[in-house]
Amino acid sequence: MLLFEEIVLVMDFNCQRCGRCCKEIGIPWAELDPRLVSDYLNIDLHDFLDCYGFIVNEYSGEIEHAEPGVTPCPFLKWDMEKAVCKIYPVRPWICKGYPGPGTRCRKEQKGF
Repeated sequence: MLLFEEIVLVMDFNCQRCGRCCKEIGIPWAELDPRLVSDYLNIDLHDFLDCYGFIVNEYSGEIEHAEPGVTPCPFLKWDMEKAVCKIYPVRPWICKGYPGPGTRCRKEQKGF
């Protein structure tokens, strides 16, 4: 079992699929691996970069997002009023760890 999975088990968080995390924190572009996500979505890397606003830094060759901090996350979709992540299996670590200890979502979940 991965450390992250152990932490999630200890937190005893039951996601209600409200989409708050995807709307409030946006996507951490620095953590997102465009190659991994484009492969998962079965989209050509260059088409993915164009579609989701990535640019290739002409000096470093690094892939960056043109608008860091964009919210809500462009990979958020809705299914019968429930939030669904289009890239769930390859989502960034910050998304995997949401809500984390002490956040509003956890308090609402437990009724604090």
